[in-house]
Amino acid sequence: MSRKLKIVICIFTIVAFVLTSSFISATAQEDSGVIDFYTVFSKDDVNKNRVGNSVYNWSIYMPQDAYINKDPKGSYFSMSSNSYKANINVEAILNKEGYTSLDEILLYGQDLISGYYSGSKLYSLKKGKNKQGQEYIEATSVYTDSFYVFVDEEESSGTFNLIRIYLSKNKRYNYIYRVTISMDLNFYSQHKNLLYKIADSFETNFDRNNPNIKDLADNVTSWRVHKNTSYGWQIDLPPYWKSTDIYNLEYNSATQSFAPLYTDEEMGISNQKQQQDASSVVPSDSQQEYDEYLSVSFVTNSNISFDKWVSQEIKSIELYNKELLKVISSKSLNIGTSKAKIYDLRIRKSLNKTFVEKRLYVDSNNNKYVVRLYAAEEKYNKDKQKYERIINSFKVLPAKSRYFDSILWSGDLKPQNTLKTIKLNKAPFEMKISKDYKTNLPYYYYSYFSQIISSSIPSAQGISDIETVMLYNTPYSILTINGGINVDPAEKIIKNTMQTWVESNEYKSKTANMNLLKYVDKNLSIYKFTYIYNISKLSELAKGNPNRDFNFMNLQNRIIYMIKYNQYYYTIDLSIPVLYYNNYTVFDFENFVKSIKIDRIDFSKLKLRFVKEDLKKFEIKGK
Repeated sequence: MSRKLKIVICIFTIVAFVLTSSFISATAQEDSGVIDFYTVFSKDDVNKNRVGNSVYNWSIYMPQDAYINKDPKGSYFSMSSNSYKANINVEAILNKEGYTSLDEILLYGQDLISGYYSGSKLYSLKKGKNKQGQEYIEATSVYTDSFYVFVDEEESSGTFNLIRIYLSKNKRYNYIYRVTISMDLNFYSQHKNLLYKIADSFETNFDRNNPNIKDLADNVTSWRVHKNTSYGWQIDLPPYWKSTDIYNLEYNSATQSFAPLYTDEEMGISNQKQQQDASSVVPSDSQQEYDEYLSVSFVTNSNISFDKWVSQEIKSIELYNKELLKVISSKSLNIGTSKAKIYDLRIRKSLNKTFVEKRLYVDSNNNKYVVRLYAAEEKYNKDKQKYERIINSFKVLPAKSRYFDSILWSGDLKPQNTLKTIKLNKAPFEMKISKDYKTNLPYYYYSYFSQIISSSIPSAQGISDIETVMLYNTPYSILTINGGINVDPAEKIIKNTMQTWVESNEYKSKTANMNLLKYVDKNLSIYKFTYIYNISKLSELAKGNPNRDFNFMNLQNRIIYMIKYNQYYYTIDLSIPVLYYNNYTVFDFENFVKSIKIDRIDFSKLKLRFVKEDLKKFEIKGK
């Protein structure tokens, strides 16, 4: 997990704790195991002695002084009790591996258990059964601080941990439940009954008819109006839709985003696919990919004309791959006294996943808003009325925050010099590139960028270290510059490099179109290699297998310049997701290359006449 993500989770947990604890009464007292319950959560929750989640289908006993923390979805739940000296966690984990028995979890799913006693002494690992006949795996361990003294090989102080793993037998609720209870060791040694009172109370069932259970699931089952009173707008939200903005916790902000709180699988609408193609799997620490999504942004209160503003904003469409984007329709309209224009787009994000996106641009007395709503095409076609209602419900409110002041629009700024010079220290090299390319990696790149070719390209060998500069641009293109000493002839370097490519599955299956151009002049050799995925060939490769998919964010098109000058060797490598492979980015890159200067060689003055190379000569003979 990335450091930033850990910080965000930590902040969110603290805030959630403060918010919840402010309205949950807590009184520490001696606990005999028989407790009279009183008002918790709200006046309607008198005599609630259990908590649970009707979406994830579980419930557990709740001590009267419990402090409750939960994430917005409730798939991870935690509470603490001072009278029990314990922390209790419940996790509902989607059974993606398809485990059918606890024995399979013991054999193949040790990570579900071991993570919680790593660093602790494991005392037991066994199977048991609760009063309802539900089997579980139980692990007990003790964590003792190394500074504490051991007496007769028994821990004198620390934490006793109990973990129970349950496997749901209900096909609709295809979850693995992990219950973790941590109790002060000294307190546990004298009150074992209290720990097992909580542990034995867990049920893989939520009884909707039991008035003593507090449902932690967010059951907003009706449409509602969401208002942003800081920036003056409102919009209708469907059932279960909620803000996705963890930073502002649904407070008003210039941009707010919304999505369904639960997936179709979690709501029991559809079954989770057990197998996923490796090329379409999103890393576990990445941001969630939604099938439905809404964002509303206040952009500016500039007096720029509405038409000019829209024409500038809509240029982002040009950054998509033309093969994967289609403008379905566009029309002008009025929302009350506000000018508006709406675009309907069809975006193919993978072989099997196409999205419909609606973009609404609104100008109300020079206050300009952008509303973006997208949904998987299958979902959109099933429920067009829902999405039409969302986008058509947007309204501008007359009242705004009293702190509201002017906000600049970038389009109002005068044109600036958009180029900067990149230099290498270990080899003579400089190149001018757009200032849009950054040397620091923004956090949102981590979840989207991955290379498909696993073998590395030998960019340089020899007596000096390779100097590498990596630059990042939106949307998600990466420019890598390598330079260093390599005394091998250019032909040998290129041969070694190209053998990697021509031996790849992409080349052999012709799913990627590869092309190599050559230019030679005295002591300068330039090779231009292009590697572009053929979408129609990818479709042929996946034909007949509905589970085989290719993610057009993960697949990367490449343009690589390989330059040999005297003893120096360079590679300038532009990598662009297939989804965003467009003429504008490529054209800019080609202009960057023309600005290269190596020693006394100025590429802008070269008359480059490339000759096409036959890739077959790089194939390894005998294979």
